[in-house]
Amino acid sequence: MLSSISLSNESVNLLQLRGLSDEQVSDFSALLDKANSQLENDKSAKQVLSDMSQKEMKLLQKATGLVDPISVSSLSREGAHNLLAQPDKTGMVDFNNDGIVEIGAGKMVTFPPVNAPASVHRAWEKATEGMSEGDKMIMQLHMHTAVYGVQIEGIESKEPLTPEKQWSTEGWKNLLEELRGALEFAVALDGWDRFKLLQQDFYDKFEAELQQLG
Repeated sequence: MLSSISLSNESVNLLQLRGLSDEQVSDFSALLDKANSQLENDKSAKQVLSDMSQKEMKLLQKATGLVDPISVSSLSREGAHNLLAQPDKTGMVDFNNDGIVEIGAGKMVTFPPVNAPASVHRAWEKATEGMSEGDKMIMQLHMHTAVYGVQIEGIESKEPLTPEKQWSTEGWKNLLEELRGALEFAVALDGWDRFKLLQQDFYDKFEAELQQLG
């Protein structure tokens, strides 16, 4: 369930970037509060969306950055639920643990995954501090692939661990061991380059942060 909504600074900034006025930001916050109350009274996300007025649906469409109007009947359970989360991903879910977050009809690869503990998210932020947005995006995709494999036509190249196992101390240590092994092999083949150095630096920082925060 979502907790009581208080929009974060990041969420407000994202809403403003999406063209919402101060009044619309306030209205959206109230809309999430209302939705949260309904969810806690055991309404499904699709039921909550179905009960919204046309004006509320248009506001939700704009706040979530969707191009097309929201068609509730075509949404998955996950896609519906994530429409009622904050833009900064607070309250988002990944019900099938594939590392791809459905938001309405859209899909988004994200790392750290939304179902990882808060300590992993904090470690990521610390380890990528000062990294350019481009490098950060590349590293997100790199780490997503390491954890979830490559998906081709809905078929996964590896079976992901449950969040509890993946982000246990043993889980993340095994992940970093595999990543360092792959890096060592790549360096032996092709030598060092900028991205390999970036990987090495990130692995060291990520590990140090996970040890401190875990």
